[in-house]
Amino acid sequence: MVLKICVLLYVVSLVLIVVNINKFMHIFQQSFYEIDEFLPAIRTTKSLYINGYNLVLLACAVACFYNIYMIVPFTLVSVFTAYKTVSNRAVAKKKFVYTNRVKITYAIIAIIMILIAYGVWTLREQGIIPIALCILSLYRFVAIDLIFIGNFLAKPILKIFNSRYIKQAKKIMEENKKMVTIGITGSYGKTSTKNIVTALLEEKFITVMTPKSFNTTLGVVRTIREQIKPYTEVFVCEMGAARLGEIKEICGIAKPDISVITSIGPQHLTSFKSMDNIVKGKFEIVTNAKVNSTAILNIDNEYINQGIERFGKDKDIISFAVEGKDAKYTVENINMSDKGSVFDVVAPDTKITVETKLLGKHNIANIVCAIAIARELGMTNEEIRRGIRKIKPVEHRLELKNMGGILALDDAFNSNPAGSKAAIETLLMFKDKYKVLVTPGMIELGDKTDELNEKFGEYAADLDYVILVGKVTTKAIEKGLKNKGYENYIVVNDLYEAFAKLQEIQISHENLLALFENDLPDSYIK
Repeated sequence: MVLKICVLLYVVSLVLIVVNINKFMHIFQQSFYEIDEFLPAIRTTKSLYINGYNLVLLACAVACFYNIYMIVPFTLVSVFTAYKTVSNRAVAKKKFVYTNRVKITYAIIAIIMILIAYGVWTLREQGIIPIALCILSLYRFVAIDLIFIGNFLAKPILKIFNSRYIKQAKKIMEENKKMVTIGITGSYGKTSTKNIVTALLEEKFITVMTPKSFNTTLGVVRTIREQIKPYTEVFVCEMGAARLGEIKEICGIAKPDISVITSIGPQHLTSFKSMDNIVKGKFEIVTNAKVNSTAILNIDNEYINQGIERFGKDKDIISFAVEGKDAKYTVENINMSDKGSVFDVVAPDTKITVETKLLGKHNIANIVCAIAIARELGMTNEEIRRGIRKIKPVEHRLELKNMGGILALDDAFNSNPAGSKAAIETLLMFKDKYKVLVTPGMIELGDKTDELNEKFGEYAADLDYVILVGKVTTKAIEKGLKNKGYENYIVVNDLYEAFAKLQEIQISHENLLALFENDLPDSYIK
């Protein structure tokens, strides 16, 4: 009898643990496999809080020390808990990807679980079963511990594979000596700039860029191994970093001829620890570029100006700006509409009038940066104008589109203080629209998270209506709204409720335009 129940219990526990391993591994993946980013996500969502099921399971487990047949109610509660866990799983907004890292980690976890099960069964006569049941009652903690152990043990295996791939990538880069490498980094704006630069340079050159958000060392390595060919003329390489040394590592593989910093701000403060480290980390793209390389920098940004003083005094620097007038490339006569933007770019020896479908001053800054690069590579004004006209809005980056019958400015990719303010400014330019903000707030801002979200709320007080998504992450925004005496807002649980509210508003406001600012990882939407 006890044997059969133990087998059933093991199967049920396996389901509980595996489902929770999948859940937490997904959050771990969205946290870039970094524990110091993963743990705040877990704390924010209270995912490890002990609930009623856990307390009943723990009580039954403790009772098994006195009567082994208490394993029967323990198993029944476990079955019910497993059913509730599986049936209540929400659909993830960002798909879980079974990378090599995940597969190796899972294989190690499977081996560990088999060994533990074998050990418990072997020692069953020594009273190990009640102890095992006490541990199983805290199955979510078990799942996270297994992930940490599996990830730790997977690192040496991954290092062997990765070192081989890195050597192959370095060899490919060495064999393409005539190819121009453009490295792009920044706290925000780097992906949009990468796409704009690539679209412009394709007007004249055979160009390869790192796809999507492949801005880590291994993402760059994979791009080089799979896409760089002997005839490639330009490689546009996005370089991301969440801590010191990561951009330096990427530059050791793809050393830039032209290095770009789009912006520097309080992004990834949790891992960088300080703004000083962020500035130093971003300027690694300049200090580790090729000898006699060129750096193209946005001097509207105060932190970039600080970095120039510290790290750029002996470098060939080309500055650009949208707000300022002291840069080599500046902007005049900006006009925006729902069809796009028209403006003049003032270069050292010419003025270029350009038209684009893109919206927002930050996109104008990205285009100016791209023009500076294009002129460095010898493109004519007509080639530049033609290339810019072809640039399409980047998905989820201030993209004007129809979303389920709602006219929307989709700026849902990884919001930041400067970008969120610019997005609201762009929305306010639509004078004939009923302007609604939909946002879960901003993350990865360290100790400044609440302060910056509160300011975000104050900016948003100029809009007609605000929908806050998530009751935990939006408290600071709500405070900012209240600071301005703003009351025309609502807090909803998720994006589904937000859409329902938008549809309700649209009944009385047919001219509704909704700004979707940021789309947090699934782990934060609670």
